[in-house]
Amino acid sequence: MKKSLFSIGFALLVSASAAFAEGGTFEDFLPENWTADVVASVKYTRMHYSNWVDGGTSTYTWLLKYDADVQGKWAYANWRNLVNLAWGEGWTDGLGKRKSEDKIFWESTVDFNVSEKIKPYLGGRYETQFSKTYAYDEDGEISDELSCFMDPVYLTQFAGLAYIPNDNFSQRLAFANRMTISHGYGWADDADTEDEIEEFRDEPGLESITEFKYAFSDIMNFKTRLWGFVNFKGVDEIDGKWENTLSIMLVPFIELTVGFDMAYDKDQDLDAQYKNMVLFGITWRWF
Repeated sequence: MKKSLFSIGFALLVSASAAFAEGGTFEDFLPENWTADVVASVKYTRMHYSNWVDGGTSTYTWLLKYDADVQGKWAYANWRNLVNLAWGEGWTDGLGKRKSEDKIFWESTVDFNVSEKIKPYLGGRYETQFSKTYAYDEDGEISDELSCFMDPVYLTQFAGLAYIPNDNFSQRLAFANRMTISHGYGWADDADTEDEIEEFRDEPGLESITEFKYAFSDIMNFKTRLWGFVNFKGVDEIDGKWENTLSIMLVPFIELTVGFDMAYDKDQDLDAQYKNMVLFGITWRWF
């Protein structure tokens, strides 16, 4: 009897999740020629120990995220806006508070429908952060201030060709001009000039973006984006970022997210950077 009740309850839970995942709160207000994937979420984890003989360190982490992919489609052109906002903080006993994630990203692109799959496009991208970033010494004390809101700012203009065979995959290759603006932290400085610290850097080059998304079911989907930029100065001037996210809607408004990111930026670090995450929290789907 208990097994039967558990099975019925589990089936109802999955059915409710699937029904919720089919559309967002504002789905009915979306114009017919627009598509949107917009999600806001709050993630939180907490571990607290008090006189716990088996050991452990008290920690907590919170994260606010907003992800939007909105596209308007017309006969001659499509206009897409991609917005990713993230701001989070963690605390560990003995170390104090540290920033866990901080991101402001906006990309706006216009594709021209000259053919069914091959489309010329142009657009721009804006990248910065919300709050200050610090470096810490071995004792956990702040040793240096590295960046802050709008310092640095990365502005990119691009124009190229896109191969878009379906709604799940796209490959873009473009001439891009990447500008770095940094007034107080030297992110735009040219190391070859010792007499002055530049606050602006202009880098023309080539940019590649590969995007793929797949819905395993109404409650589980996967997204990946591979971005690469090569400065015309040479092949040792390559920057890149690979972002992967698997999202599972467990019950209405409760989502499990698993992610893996890898990045390389010679101006930040000569080694590749890695980040993996497992997040659980409240998710509100708008569209």
